[in-house]
Formats: sequence, C-alpha cells, structure tokens
Amino acid sequence: MNLDVNASALQAQSVGVQVTSNNIVNSQTNEFNPSRTVYEERPDYGGVQVQSVQETSAVGGVESVINPVEVNGVMQQSQAMVQTSGTDLATEMVNLMQTETAYEANAAAIRTQDEMLGSFIDEMV
Repeated sequence: MNLDVNASALQAQSVGVQVTSNNIVNSQTNEFNPSRTVYEERPDYGGVQVQSVQETSAVGGVESVINPVEVNGVMQQSQAMVQTSGTDLATEMVNLMQTETAYEANAAAIRTQDEMLGSFIDEMV
C-alpha cells in the first residue's frame, strides 16, 4: 500500500472534520444551512480527495424573536419570525464519528507501514 493513498485520505478527512465542526458551532445560528463534504477517488494514484463542500438545503424551523428597536429615541420591542439553523446535531455527531474512525484507520495504516519499513531497513543493515 502506498503512503500517499493514506496521506490523501487524512487530508480529505481533515476537511470533513472542519466542515462538521463548522456545522456544530453554527447549530444555534439563525438561518444557517449546514454543509457536507463530498469525497471522490483520486484519479492518479488512488486514495481519496475532497470533490466539494456543498451547502445543504436543510431548513430549520421557525421561531419568534424579540428585538430591541429605537423609535424616536425610545427603545421598543419588535417581534419577528426567523428561520432557525438547519443543523441536526445527531447527524453531525454521526458524521464526526465516521470521519474520526476513517482517520484513525488511515493513521494506523501509516504507522504500520512505517514500522514495516523500519524493520526492513534494520534487517538490511
């Protein structure tokens, strides 16, 4: 197995973690639409790369908010309806766990290749 294959997967999964983290951080941001990472096979030496980061069409609910408004120097309250974040925390946590598992597997493969190469060099010397 080629180290480059595992290294490309680690890079792509790092982007996936960043996208998922951004979704989680913005889970309470009104009108936020979460994104998802789309992966594809690398055409050159195999492995994986990020094809794109796409904003989803997930829509949150609607809630009423009260905003302070100044009218003629007097503070008043204004009520408005806003769309909440479309982020589903359960989905994001599953995505995070999947990405973490894939990252760990590729890191373990790199460690194993490193150990095997070290043993091979030790035997040659």
